[in-house]
Amino acid sequence: MSLITELETQIYELKQQLAGARQQNPPEQVQYYQFETLNGVKSLSDLFEEQIYLFIIHNMGEGCSYCTHWADILDSIFKHLESKAAVVLCTPDELTTAQRFAQSRNWTYPLVNDTDRGFSRDMGYYKTYTEDGQEHSGVWPGISAFRKNSDGSIVRLNHTQFGPLDDFCPTWHLLDLIQTSDWEPS
Repeated sequence: MSLITELETQIYELKQQLAGARQQNPPEQVQYYQFETLNGVKSLSDLFEEQIYLFIIHNMGEGCSYCTHWADILDSIFKHLESKAAVVLCTPDELTTAQRFAQSRNWTYPLVNDTDRGFSRDMGYYKTYTEDGQEHSGVWPGISAFRKNSDGSIVRLNHTQFGPLDDFCPTWHLLDLIQTSDWEPS
């Protein structure tokens, strides 16, 4: 067995364990949040529309080429996801700017903005950090999965951050096959 086959087998087994852990992950109760949308203010509950499940893509906005790449990839499976769950993209950008950018990328996601960043902060996707002695804060990329219970309460089932080599963007995995590791989205 080659080293590559051995590693792929280990990764596959770990991914099975991860999937099992996600299935067993205790849901987190989520409080009431409001979002700005192109059609006015909507609650988190409203974003589910007629679905029981909701994916919220945490996106850093137009200025992040990596977030744009993930959004491009995920939009290609949007129709498949929406058969099981509502999907929205949460952006820090002003919504008319975000809409213009989404149209330039041919994205079909509904767009939302949590203007005070309370939702993003509470979900772990708005962080403050220190770099070069300076304090910075900003939105981080990832995805959260929610369920609306029959009593109307909402829980977050799982979430994960996005980054190169994650399972949500195959680009780097494919480029590894041709031994290219110096690519960045533009």
